[in-house]
Amino acid sequence: MIGRLFQYLIFRIVRLFYKGIEVHGTLPKDGPVIFVLNHPNKVLDPVLLMAVCGRPITFLAKSTIFANPFQRWAASRFGALPICRPRDIGKPGGAMDSEDMSARNEATFARCRELLRQGQPMALFPEGVSHDAPQLLPLRSGAARIALTTAEAADWKSGVVVLPVGIWYERMTRFRTRAALSVGEAQGVDAYQKQYTEDARDAVRVLTVEIERGLDKNVLQAESARLLSVMPILAAWTAPKERAKDLAWQLNWSSRLLSAYSNLSMRDPERVEEIKKLANQYSYLLQAAGVSDPWKLELTLITWQRMVRRAVWLSVLLFPAIVGTVLSWPPYRLSGIVTRRALPDDRTQVGTMKLLSGAVMMVIWWVIASVVVAIGIGFGWGVGLLLAAPACAYALLRWSEIYRSTRQIITYSRLRKRHSSLVTHLAECKRDLAASVRDALASAEADG
Repeated sequence: MIGRLFQYLIFRIVRLFYKGIEVHGTLPKDGPVIFVLNHPNKVLDPVLLMAVCGRPITFLAKSTIFANPFQRWAASRFGALPICRPRDIGKPGGAMDSEDMSARNEATFARCRELLRQGQPMALFPEGVSHDAPQLLPLRSGAARIALTTAEAADWKSGVVVLPVGIWYERMTRFRTRAALSVGEAQGVDAYQKQYTEDARDAVRVLTVEIERGLDKNVLQAESARLLSVMPILAAWTAPKERAKDLAWQLNWSSRLLSAYSNLSMRDPERVEEIKKLANQYSYLLQAAGVSDPWKLELTLITWQRMVRRAVWLSVLLFPAIVGTVLSWPPYRLSGIVTRRALPDDRTQVGTMKLLSGAVMMVIWWVIASVVVAIGIGFGWGVGLLLAAPACAYALLRWSEIYRSTRQIITYSRLRKRHSSLVTHLAECKRDLAASVRDALASAEADG
C-alpha cells in the first residue's frame, strides 16, 4: 500500500515538475517489450517512461544504488533490478570480483527473461551511464543479449520486440518546462533465429547496431552542446505559423536542421555563416525589444472579455496563492540552492535532486508551519493548514502562470499598438530567416 502510494505521488510530482509531457508515436500497452532509451536525466528517465505508459516497467539500475536502504526500497517500488558494473567492483553494492559480477548479472538476466516470457515490459539504457553529452555514447550489447536469449528459450515464438525511445527535455533542470518521448519502430527478435543459431555473437552485434540506428533516428544529437541547445530555438523561430506550438513537429524540424547543418558546414560553410549571422541579428533584435517569444507578436489581440476572466481568476486565487507562497516558496528556493551546491557540475542529477529534495523540504516546511499554527492558534487550525497546503501550493502555481502570461499579453499588445513598425520589422526578419533556413535545408537534403 505504501509502495503504491509512493509510486503514485512520484508520478504526480513528475507531471507537475514538467508542464507538458508529449509522446510522439505509439507506446504499446501490453506484450513483451524491451524499451531502449537514451539516458540524460538519471532517475527521472525511467519514471517519465512509466508515467506516460501507465503500466509497471522493470528496468536495470546500477547495483550501487541498492547499497542504500532508502534507495533500495524506492528502486524496488519501481521494479528496478540490479546490474553490476566493472567500475563498481569492491564498492558498496558492487560485486566482490569478476566472477561474482558475472554470477549476479546472470541472475538478473534470468529474471529479465522470465518477466519477458510472462509478457511484462522492460526498459534498458544501453549507453550504460547517464550523461548530458550532445551525442549518444557507444551502446552496450545487454539489450540485444536479453532479447535474443529470451527468444531462444521460447523456441523463437516469444513475441519480444525491442522499441527505441528518444527522451528530450526542453530544460531538464528547470521547473515547468516540457519533455517529449519520440517512439521509434519496433524491432522483432524472433526473426533472428537462423542468424543466432549460426553465430550468436554476430546476431547480438547486428541487433545492437539496429538498436543504435533506431535511437539515432529518435534522439536529438549535435556535434556540440551549444548547437544542441540553440537548434530547437531556431526551429521554433522558423516553424510555419500553424506549427508554432507543435513540439513534435519542432523536434523533427530540429533534427533535419542539425543534419543539414552538418552537411552544409562541409560543403558550403559561407552559407552556414550567413544563416548564423541572420539568426544572431534576429536574436539581438528580440532582446533589444524585450521579446522572449516572437510568435506572441502575431497572435490575435486579446479581447476584454478574456482579460476580465483572467482578472477574476487572479482575484479568486490571490489569497490561497499568498498562503501558498508562505508555505512553498522558501523550501522551493532552498531546494534549488542545495542542489546547485551539491551538484555544481553534474546536470544529469540536478532534475532528480530538485524534484525529490523540493518535495521533501516542502512537506517538512508544511508540517513545521502547521505545528506553529497549532501551538499559536489552535490544533484545528494547524490540521486545517496542513490539509490545505497542497491546494494552496497548486493555487500559487496557477496564479503565477496566469499572471506571467497575462503580463506578456499586455506587454506584447502594447508593443504592437505603440511600435507597430518594430513589430512589422521583427516579423519580416523572422520570415527572412525562415526562408534562408528552408532554402538551405532543401539544398542540403537534395544533395544528401
